[in-house]
Amino acid sequence: MSDVTHDSGRTVDVTDAAGTIRDWVSSPVWATPCEDLDRFLALDGEPWGEGRWVLTNGPDVGPFKERLAAAHPIDEPAELPEIVEGGPVGWAVEGRAVSGTWRRRRTGWDGYVDWSAFCFTPEYRCAVAATVVEVDQAEWRTLEIATTGPFVLWLNGEVVLRGRTVSYMEPEVHRVRVRLPSRTSTIHVATWQVAFRECRHIVRLRVLGLPVRVVLPSPGADETAARLAGAVLETIASRSWAVEGTEGTLEAPPGVALRIRVSEGPWQHVVADDEGRVRYGLGEAEEMVDEGGDTERSAGASMLTSGESVVEVGVDDPRCPRTVALRVAVLPPGSRETAVGGPEQWRREVLAQVTGELAEEGIPRETGVASVLARHALDPATRVTADDVASALHRVVTRGDCADFEAVALVTAWRLVPAAQWDPGVRESVEEALTGLKYWITQPGLDAMCYFTENHQLVWHTAEHLVGSAFPDVAFAVDGRSGREHAAEGLVRAARWIERKLSGGFSEFDSNAYLAIDSYALVSLVELGEDEDLRAAATTLLDKILLTLTANSWRGIHGAAHGRSYVHTLRSSRYEETSPILRLIAGVGTLNDAVLPVTALALARRYEIPDVVRRIVSDPPPVWYGRQVYRGALAFERDLLARPYRSDVRVWRTPDVMLSSVQDYRAGLPGLQEHLWGATLGREAQVFVTHPANADTGSSARPNGWVGHRVLPRVHQERNALIHLQRFVDSDPARYTHLWLPLAQFDEHRVDGDWLLARRGDGYVAVATDGGLAPVTRGDVAFQEWRSASGGAAWVATVGSRAEDGSFDAWVERVLAGRLTWGAAGVDGPAVVWERSGEPDLALTFDGPFLVGGRPAGFVDGRPERDPHLDNPAVRLEFGQDEAIAAWGGATLRLPVGAAIAAADRAAERGAALAGAAVAGAALAGAGVAPAGGGPDGR
Repeated sequence: MSDVTHDSGRTVDVTDAAGTIRDWVSSPVWATPCEDLDRFLALDGEPWGEGRWVLTNGPDVGPFKERLAAAHPIDEPAELPEIVEGGPVGWAVEGRAVSGTWRRRRTGWDGYVDWSAFCFTPEYRCAVAATVVEVDQAEWRTLEIATTGPFVLWLNGEVVLRGRTVSYMEPEVHRVRVRLPSRTSTIHVATWQVAFRECRHIVRLRVLGLPVRVVLPSPGADETAARLAGAVLETIASRSWAVEGTEGTLEAPPGVALRIRVSEGPWQHVVADDEGRVRYGLGEAEEMVDEGGDTERSAGASMLTSGESVVEVGVDDPRCPRTVALRVAVLPPGSRETAVGGPEQWRREVLAQVTGELAEEGIPRETGVASVLARHALDPATRVTADDVASALHRVVTRGDCADFEAVALVTAWRLVPAAQWDPGVRESVEEALTGLKYWITQPGLDAMCYFTENHQLVWHTAEHLVGSAFPDVAFAVDGRSGREHAAEGLVRAARWIERKLSGGFSEFDSNAYLAIDSYALVSLVELGEDEDLRAAATTLLDKILLTLTANSWRGIHGAAHGRSYVHTLRSSRYEETSPILRLIAGVGTLNDAVLPVTALALARRYEIPDVVRRIVSDPPPVWYGRQVYRGALAFERDLLARPYRSDVRVWRTPDVMLSSVQDYRAGLPGLQEHLWGATLGREAQVFVTHPANADTGSSARPNGWVGHRVLPRVHQERNALIHLQRFVDSDPARYTHLWLPLAQFDEHRVDGDWLLARRGDGYVAVATDGGLAPVTRGDVAFQEWRSASGGAAWVATVGSRAEDGSFDAWVERVLAGRLTWGAAGVDGPAVVWERSGEPDLALTFDGPFLVGGRPAGFVDGRPERDPHLDNPAVRLEFGQDEAIAAWGGATLRLPVGAAIAAADRAAERGAALAGAAVAGAALAGAGVAPAGGGPDGR
């Protein structure tokens, strides 16, 4: 007789409405360095066509990855590993035996088992997922698998499907018809990827047709108890992603016993109190890292960390193995919205943070080259040790992504710290690394370093120019050319880059990550460059950057629309890479670990932060309304794209609130990392809407659930109000948009009809969509994410303040007195007419004009306007205008744009001449080596 009293040893769930299996056990990722790329690509010669440019992970990398996949087939073992939660899993990868432990995974709403990672150096990746399905009657079913790379799918130990295609972010879908026998069937999926930086490594499986049970063998589990526990876990809520201090709070059904651990730490055993509150200790919460096999961290914050930790929660019963994973971020200290002291104190605070003098205040000491530079500034007798440069050298020697950032830091230390103050052998190691580095795609070598994003372009050119200048007579190992030739090539390319940005502006407009990197390279050129024209052009562009940064920020928060951004920087400005720069400029912002850019600015002697940019922050007017238009042309040889670009950013701010957006930016096209609009009322009180592409929030999904848009909406702003229209497409995995408005960061809120209205301090924000809004009430977005029952195809938003609009009650009354009409007769697609109380009416359809008071915006004298370049209360600059004066708070700044463009042109021509002379001189000496891939182009 069977014993019906024992635990069942399994958990049971059901496929979702789409047939998606959401419960799996998975292996770790087994990663192997790509050491055979030279079998497929030439190390030197022309990089284009079938050449090595594909390693940049550009839009055409798929076919090359498929060639690699064919040479590195997935192992198909005769005996598959047993599927048991917590049991061993073994495989063969690249000819070697690997092993790990099966770990339970429950997927997000998108259904993907996700091993995505950012990999600094190229690596082959293999991972396996497994599950068990159960049906009572044998039947034919269709299995649908979606992956971004090759896979092998087994059913009951037999291969039923293989896939060989590789995609970038959007998965490829494959189907196979199978017969599921009665009782249980095992499913194994082996996946493969090759990572060149951001690597989207995912798999999803659906069983089409009627639902099936998903059964995971788990020793000691009981399916009845586990199902009860699973229902409770579905209600767990974390009301604030942002956490200050060492204690976190969750919500759960009263009286439930829970086990909680943070970042793989020890389990904490707690019970929800009578009000459903659960408190747990964060302790030394370690940050969640989604990096590949090369986990050497870049000390100096070449890539800004997310600050996120994973909080794992389960019912405290051994029969209930399932847990939920919640993400929280322990906020960095050292943050201010109001300035204290003056410029010298702010500089001192920056240097103290980098050197570790603020450790007692909870701000950890930074290691790495930035710390060396800061220590040397405070104490000229500082020595450079091997530990100080180890991380930077590792990135450079391995040719890992962001090596360009570290190369600029290393050559800066080389130039500033006297040779006698370096420990034995350290300076020699730095010289060898810098003169062995590859500085552009045309130079020999196989690597996946990023050259072609806007910020990386300038940093590479800066690094090549400065390193070449530091070692003019050394033959660089990468191609045999002298440092003098490399310096000349870097000069040409940097000058042309600066010329383009002075003329038109940035494609990565107002990025709260990469504007800091641009500033880092420019100030390095000003401080260390030897060409006077290049320094003059770099100075003017840096002045312009800091002017727009301060104009488009609010209380140390870079709250503008962004061409590229990341989830954690939108949820908290304390993680913005531009935040420490604002702290240096005006005493507001956060001292986070993005230290290289701000350290370079703090140590500058030639460059002086203009007084006018400090005044723009310290002396805010009652109302600021500004406009910034950037435009230019992308070219394949530097951008991997060939088309024009344009952005039109609007900024409305008062001392209490800010609203910013970019107008009609590539509306209806696929998105990437854009942040198209947001209202800012505090460091963690940022309000915005996105169209989610998936459930991920990491940097390797672009777009993801909260940054970028799967399809870009159409947005238009008129002063303190805007309209957002979303056109959904048939392939959308999520046919909705969602709002981020974290209630924990606001003092009060109201929901009234279609409107959600909230106040923080004396700042107000209101958002409306057809059918109104309701908060998500569970998970780590509880009462932070809001959705509309109608899907959210149309939104309106407005901001106000006590000083401008009176009390919150009075402002709410005026907002609600307006009238919203969703949709329009005869119009296919989203539309809205917004009749506002006391303000011009606004109306927009997806394909029609933006109407303000019944008239189309953007017209002057009946014709489309000519865009200004900059137009705000401090400065107006037209495209092609030679000079402008920025003035604010009694301070002025001259922007000699025309003269700077001419200086950049002279520098580029001089560099080209120097490059030619260097090659000719070397040839005459009998040691000439022609530049790989031709001479410097730069344009």
